[in-house]
Amino acid sequence: MKTTTFLVAAGLLAISCAAPQEDLVSAPEPPILADGAYSLDKAVWTFSDSSTTIEQEQIKIYSGGRYMFASWNAAEKTPSFAAGTVETRNGKLYETPVYDVNGAVDSGMVFELSIVKTTLGFEQEIKGMQMEDSSSIDLIESWNALEGNASPYDGLWKLSSRNEVEGVSDFNEIKMIGGGHFVWFHAWSDDSTEHADFGYGAFIDNGDGNVTEVVQAGSIEGYVGEWSVNYAKVGADMIQQTYVNVSTGEEFVQNYKRL
Repeated sequence: MKTTTFLVAAGLLAISCAAPQEDLVSAPEPPILADGAYSLDKAVWTFSDSSTTIEQEQIKIYSGGRYMFASWNAAEKTPSFAAGTVETRNGKLYETPVYDVNGAVDSGMVFELSIVKTTLGFEQEIKGMQMEDSSSIDLIESWNALEGNASPYDGLWKLSSRNEVEGVSDFNEIKMIGGGHFVWFHAWSDDSTEHADFGYGAFIDNGDGNVTEVVQAGSIEGYVGEWSVNYAKVGADMIQQTYVNVSTGEEFVQNYKRL
């Protein structure tokens, strides 16, 4: 998904000049969408002279004022993802990406999404989205809500440390958990090649720190299926994930910091 910037001026609340100072600050709007996980049904890209419909496996999770989506970019044969903050203003949704496939996003881009709730989930529209060739499109996406329960590990997380793996360097990962689902993207390099992968699926909290991650899509061969993963909270803003590669028997310990 390409990104662009949409800025909306904040409206001024008309009040009496005699009103106390605290009345100048309006309460935050409640989220227009409930926290949870959503699966893309279809996306319609409308250009100046044509339109095309795209149907691809893609997940999107909202939780605690954060969001993340990821999918496989078939045209470029590489994963696509973005993650960041989200808020509701004036009845619209504003997404500010913090990370994407190129790493940290520092350009100040903001997406303005018009949201219409549907019986299955919601429909979002972004108008005038700028493309790399300076053209613009209108994008409409239909999303279906996925069933799932909240967990103690919900949130948007950035890998802070992991055990060293021979031949792997510059390993970075963003992971989000919410709505009974998970999604992650990571990038790393070896001596000669840069790699990027993603995966997502159901997140089943079995209690006592054990979770079953049911992988529904991913770019790593043999990854789809069920994985037993142990989680531990380290304070309010850190989690630790431990799992064993069943093929090699190697244990991986990964620590994440909340974004």
